[in-house]
Amino acid sequence: MKTEDMKKRTTEKLAYAKIHMEELEDMPAGRGHAFERAHHEAFLAQLFGAYDSFLNELNIYLACGLKDENVTLGNMHEALYKQGKKSSILKELYELGQDTKSWFSQAKGLRDTSMHITGMPLSYYHGGEESGKVALVDPRTQTELPHDVSKTFAFWVAEMGKLIERHRNTALQRGT
Repeated sequence: MKTEDMKKRTTEKLAYAKIHMEELEDMPAGRGHAFERAHHEAFLAQLFGAYDSFLNELNIYLACGLKDENVTLGNMHEALYKQGKKSSILKELYELGQDTKSWFSQAKGLRDTSMHITGMPLSYYHGGEESGKVALVDPRTQTELPHDVSKTFAFWVAEMGKLIERHRNTALQRGT
């Protein structure tokens, strides 16, 4: 696939995540119905679809030489290692995923849990100052994330967009 096609696909996936996020914002919060939960999971699937698509871009930019179906962070690192190269981008992405307090790690943990294990853990508030609030719960620590789902998702999609743009620009400028 061509580089421009890969960039377009990454951008589309981020746009699809935003669509799911906007639809969530338009529905009454705190209901816990299947339509709402489906949008939570779809948002995370599209958000990490953008990330996976970006890894395919990096495969091209960094000249890893992997087939599309074999592109993972680990496989790209290994391919570069065999070429005698290192990538500060791949290192940073790896570290971000390992930092359990990072937005990326929290989002990925929720995506992995909801896609492969069980439903997304949520806290619902009824009554009081925060009535209507729906908060995500980190499945690894059982710690409630501080903001409403809508705010959290908006932050995550913005951060993913910044992460992709920053590393895309770095890879195109330096090739590392």
